[in-house]
This record gives sequence, structure tokens and C-alpha cells, in this order.
Amino acid sequence: MHSSSIDSTPSILQARNEFLTNGHVQEGAIAEAIERSWRRCLSSGVNTHSPANIAVITAQELARKREQHRQLLTLAQPEMETLCEQIAHTRNVVILTDNEGLILHSLGKEHLLREEQRMALSAGTSWNENQRGTNAIGTAIVEQTALSVQGAEHFMSYHHALNCSAVPIFGAQNQLVATLDVSNDYNVSQQHTLALVKMSAQMIENRLFLASYQSDVILHFHARPEFIGTLWEGVAMFTDHGKLVATNRSGQFQLGLNTQAATFNSVLDEAQLNFSQLFDISIENLLRQVGSADKLVLPLRLNNGARIYVQVELLHKKIQAAKTVPPAKRASAANLDLLNSGDATIGRAITQIKQVLSRDIPILIQGETGVGKELFARAIHEASAQAQAPWVAVNCAALPEGLIEAELFGYEEGAFTGAKRKGSPGKIEQADGGTLFLDEIGDMPLSLQARLLRVLQERTVTPLGSTKSIPVNFSLISATNLKLKDKVESGEFRSDLYYRLNGLSVALPPLRQRGDLAALIKIILQIEHADHVKITPAVMTIFEQHPWPGNIRQLHNVLRTALALADGEPISELHLTQDFIDEMRTAKQAQIQPATPNSNIQNLDEITSKAIMKAMQDHAGNVSAAARQLSISRNTLYRKLKALGY
Repeated sequence: MHSSSIDSTPSILQARNEFLTNGHVQEGAIAEAIERSWRRCLSSGVNTHSPANIAVITAQELARKREQHRQLLTLAQPEMETLCEQIAHTRNVVILTDNEGLILHSLGKEHLLREEQRMALSAGTSWNENQRGTNAIGTAIVEQTALSVQGAEHFMSYHHALNCSAVPIFGAQNQLVATLDVSNDYNVSQQHTLALVKMSAQMIENRLFLASYQSDVILHFHARPEFIGTLWEGVAMFTDHGKLVATNRSGQFQLGLNTQAATFNSVLDEAQLNFSQLFDISIENLLRQVGSADKLVLPLRLNNGARIYVQVELLHKKIQAAKTVPPAKRASAANLDLLNSGDATIGRAITQIKQVLSRDIPILIQGETGVGKELFARAIHEASAQAQAPWVAVNCAALPEGLIEAELFGYEEGAFTGAKRKGSPGKIEQADGGTLFLDEIGDMPLSLQARLLRVLQERTVTPLGSTKSIPVNFSLISATNLKLKDKVESGEFRSDLYYRLNGLSVALPPLRQRGDLAALIKIILQIEHADHVKITPAVMTIFEQHPWPGNIRQLHNVLRTALALADGEPISELHLTQDFIDEMRTAKQAQIQPATPNSNIQNLDEITSKAIMKAMQDHAGNVSAAARQLSISRNTLYRKLKALGY
């Protein structure tokens, strides 16, 4: 992809010059969406040659915008972090905008970009198409579809140094609420970037949908049972009498309700659709079949005859369980035990955690990025007596600097410009009775460390703009990928806060030092509802040799992407991204490993073509036999052969 993007620049420039000269573009020279955008820009008078006027809103206005989109930012943050981790070793910036193209938040390696690029991609700047010409964010908003804009496809020459891939995000009412974008320098490979952004945007949409409704019956469904619980699942909300309240976009398509976003909700309101109009069973009969079984997957048929698999979630059961099950019975170390997949260091850490679990001892989890610190923290909470009480996680590094104080401590009405009319409780107050998890605690600003220390000492919190102290009681877990002792010695972290946090210190080893890779892969496949998917021996060898700088999070992301690309086939070298292969090739650890048939990691295109040609030679041109050897379908092999010119 790297070379093709560079090679295509002259042809794109030629098409662009032809368009600006005579208003015509040769058919097929550029994507139709790009041509439509160019025509809009031309008709609205966007100047293609003048420098872009990068207007940035004030910090107060940005704070107000972020407060308006607080739920979106909260739900998008985990997916942005995951996406950022998937592309962490390249010069990429992950961007979330509102529905008008205003950047609300960004993550990534902005420092590797040129100064003008950093300014253009910073929070508070707008990428509306009317202002910035053809660009992935603004054009995706107008077209309401996912797209990439590379180099000279940007209408304004000022943006030709950028590649961008953006996907619109729709809310629970099918309204456009945001875009998710990855932008980078034009000479950075964008292979699979748009696919990864699509996956993350879909996860954000699903989060928004589930957070927007409190229906009696929630139906998770898909034509393939292994896709239930993944980003591809359909989700529908019903009353206990069977009235359809809402469904996500995947659900609309699978139920045959695939209407335009702008009209879907009015159609749904008018139709008054009932469960029995969609399925060949009443909702009462379905609930009787489900009974008290948890996570039961049942086959059903739609009224059009299509088979579908469903999993039922009952809201009243969740509420009733939280009210009636005694805390002592709910507390269990089972989730901690599930994390013990055979590594000795992890086993010792779990034993120590269990020994202090019933005591009010703060826990500090340390380890490299991606080793599973938050997963461990969550398991500790679920194994504690507070398992059914609030779990409140705060990423001290990800919160915008201007909002972290209000986010942690809360605020009263009128505390600052943009504050909610009735104020808002902070994360510390929300954690009362449960567990407060402070992730990346080493990145907390020094000015806030004193306030946090006071909260931990006095067990009270005072919201911004208030003189009233609120009593709080919570278990505390902190995590960092930094050496806090070094930060204490350099004066960047308070020593008194460090010793307050460091009751039990747990050091999680990096993945390259663990001896349970195969077990971890099995667990991740189960999490992704893909434990039926096989991994070829060649890929396992590559995984065993890889240094995994992103640790378990990177392994999870690599597997998640490979599963999407494999589409049910065994995961082979063909399903590993070029970025991953490049990282493997350049890793220092790979240079000191003994030579093996698989240690000569090459360009992914070379691996693909060599593997295909070898399989074809082994089977004298028999496509079916070659496809079986490669663990791919015949159709996939035909596509690969066509791409190779055969």
C-alpha cells in the first residue's frame, strides 16, 4: 500500500489538474465520492491554492463542546485507545469529531508530524468540507459513508501531505453524531486502515445504542451464532409485551428493516412492529424457552424463513440480581483465576492479590503498555466484596488537561463556562461504595496530586465551585507503565502520594517474557467468540518469535483484525497486516533469534505471492487442493491469483 499510494499521486494530480482546467475527470481516475466533493468545492468557491485558514475555537468553547458530547467521548475513548494501539508504531493520529467536523479529541503520535499538520489535527479545529475542501472527515459527513482521502485527492493543495480515513458514527436514533478518523503523513502506509476505523466506529455505535435505551428485553442476534457479542451483531430492544422499541443498524439490515437513516425512526413509530411480526414465535414463548438460563443462544426463524440465532438479555433480571444476591455470595476470585493461564509470575501475583483482597489495602499495578493492567484491576474488583458496587475507571493520561479536575472531583452549577446547569458528580464520588481505578496515574498533573492525596487521607471530596465536602469510601487500584520511583526522584510525582498508592505493588511481565502465549491466544479467541477458528502453524511460529512491543493488547488487536480479514477461514500469513510484518522484520529481538524457515520475515506481498505460487506448484495447478493447503476458500484464492496477474 505504501508504494501504491506514492505511485498513484501523479495520476491523481493529473486528474485534479484536468478537473480544475476544464471541469472534467476521466472516468475511473478517482473515486466517485471524491469527484462529487471536488464539484461541491468548486461550486462553493473553495480556493484550492491558497493556504487553509485553520480556525481554532477557544478553550472555553471547546470545553463546552466536550461537555455537550460527554457520553460520546466516554464511550468512544476505549475504542480510540484500541485503534491507536493497533497503529501505534506509525505516525498516525486517531481523531473524534462532532457531526459538523469539529475535532473533540485526538490520540496518537502527533509529535512525529510536521508542525502545520499537528495544528490542523488538534482539538478545536474544524474539518467541515465547506471550510477545508475535500477531506475524509468533512466529505464522510456529507456523503454519510466511510472513505479515504489520500494526498492530492484533497481539494486544497495545503492538505496534500496528509492521508486520512474517516467513518461516520450514527447515534441510537440513526442520526449522524460524529466521525472517527485516522490521519497520517501521506507517505505512511494505509493498508487496512479504513477497515480498522470501520470496526472501531461500529463498536462505538453499539456502545451508544446500548447506552441509550432501558428496554425490558434486549435481543442480540446474528445469522452466525459465533458473531453474537461481536461488533457485527444485531441488537434490538423490545418491551415485555413484544413492541419493537429500537434496533441498531446491523439489526435493521438483518431484520429486513434496512431503511434510510433519516426516515427509519418515523417508519418504526408508524409501523408499531411487534416481535411476532418479525419472528415465527411470540416473545412470551421465547422468554419461556430462555427461562433462567444465562447467555443461552437459541435458533429462531424470521417470518421470511431465514434462520437467525439470538441471545436474550432481560433488564429486570439484571436489576433484581443486583438487589437480591447478598454481596458475600457474589464475591468470588473466579475471574482472577481465569487470568492465571500458566505463567509463574502471573500465578504469584494472583496469590498475593487474593491474600489482601478482604483488607483495605490499595493496589498499584505496574507494567508496560498493553500487559493487561486494566483487565487485572477489573478482575480484582469482581473478586472483591464490592463486585456489584460501582466500578469507576479514570484514564489520567487520556483526559483532556482542561477537564481532568472536573472529571475527577465533579463540579457545581456555574463552576466554569460550559458547566451543566445542575452540576455533575465526579468520578471519585461515583465510585463511593465500589472501586476507583486510576489508570496511567503517573501522568496525573502535579497540581492535582495534592487534591487526590487529600481525598485519600480524609475520605471526602469537594466538587469544583463548592464548599461542601462529600464523604466517600472506595477501594483504590492504580496502574502505570512508568517507573513511579524515578518520577518521585525527579520531582514529577509526590512521594507522599506514591506511598499512599503503593500498598501492594504488582508487576505484570511483558508478553515476550511470558510462557503462556498459546493459552492467551485461546482465551482471546474465546472472548471474540471465535474459538472455532484455527491458526496455522506458520502463524504460530511468527507469533512465538515476535517481541510484541504492545504486549497482550497488541496480540488481541492482531487477532481481532486477522479474524475480520479471515472471515471464518483459518488464520494464515495472508491475514496478517503489512504493518505487523514490517514491525516483525525490524524488531531487534528478531535479529538475535536462531534462523528458522519462518524467521526471514519479508514484505507481506512477497509472503502472499510465494505461498500461493508454492501451493499451486505443489498441486500442479489444482486450485481446490492449493486452497486447502493455504487454508483459504477457492474464491479467495481465485481473487489472489487474479491480483497477481494469473
